[in-house]
Amino acid sequence: MTRIALEPYFLHQDQVQSLLGEQRTESARARAARRSEPEAALPYVLATELAEALSSLGVSELARCVLGQDLRTGQVVGAELDFAFQRDREQDTPGFKPISFTAMLDVGEQVRVTGAFNSARTASSSAAGSLAGTRRAYLIGTVTNLSAVQIELRPVFIGIRSFIDDDLAAGGLMLGARVYPSDISQFNGIDFTSPFTEAESEAVLHVPEGVVKHAFAGLIGESYVPKDWGGERSDLYTSRVFARGRQVSAAWLFKGPGYPRAMDVKALGKNGDQIDRLFTEPAELLVLQHCHQIKPSVVGMMDAYAHDARRPRSYAIIDGADTGRILRSLGLLPAIPASLLPPQNQRSGGPRQIELFHHDH
Repeated sequence: MTRIALEPYFLHQDQVQSLLGEQRTESARARAARRSEPEAALPYVLATELAEALSSLGVSELARCVLGQDLRTGQVVGAELDFAFQRDREQDTPGFKPISFTAMLDVGEQVRVTGAFNSARTASSSAAGSLAGTRRAYLIGTVTNLSAVQIELRPVFIGIRSFIDDDLAAGGLMLGARVYPSDISQFNGIDFTSPFTEAESEAVLHVPEGVVKHAFAGLIGESYVPKDWGGERSDLYTSRVFARGRQVSAAWLFKGPGYPRAMDVKALGKNGDQIDRLFTEPAELLVLQHCHQIKPSVVGMMDAYAHDARRPRSYAIIDGADTGRILRSLGLLPAIPASLLPPQNQRSGGPRQIELFHHDH
């Protein structure tokens, strides 16, 4: 079983207790009272209770809300970002020692995430050192102001979020984890470290999306390959994937030569809604495949969706190079005439066609 754990740097006790409700708060206070230093222990016990309650509190990922245009003032959200923390001593007042923070959220457009909090409420004296400079942290907070280019949050919690597998011996997928192509058993015969030439990259762009979908389905052992239609949430759904030694359900989104360039969030429908639809599938593993490079903004969006506390899942990214290695192993990379190769290859005497690689059965 995979569970969420929270380690606090900053925790606003009153607001956390309000989120938790009376019953959970009393439970946390009773557990803290049994510690040798109840007051010092309370922030950590509250963080544990908060972690256990996250899935039922409706705390969604900020990136998912922005992408789905479903963000409003007063909403409580979570965000794991690279925050720049700055102690604002000029703003000090009795009992209030502010730290401001900024981070950039890439959802196709850059959105600035800002806010401030009282450093007097850090979970411990040692935690203050973790709230200086730039560091990756998980923040739960209330939206106090928002526009198209900036979101202001009032933090409830800032710290570390972890996904912990209590039964690692069972193997399989850890929720929120990225699964790599080499983790999928059906791809065991493919060397994902092998060189991949520019000419081969060009060849991938000439393989129709339907051919790629059927090739992947064949490797997985999935006989039921649906025809494309406008309302689909995914291009292929299967329960026959074996990832990290365990059979899992998987939903796949294929992007072929209809978008023959590096994929950004804008390539995934209006407001990136193809990712949103993909994550509505009842699958343990969500897979995004593209015939070209996949930009970090897209990977970050998949990661944010996978870490949504309401329903964490695992995800995989298969870019053009790994797609090409898979197709090459099946002998499905076409020979490319010299006239279609990039100009630099023609000038330098680069490869004029692609040699096909076949499986030895």
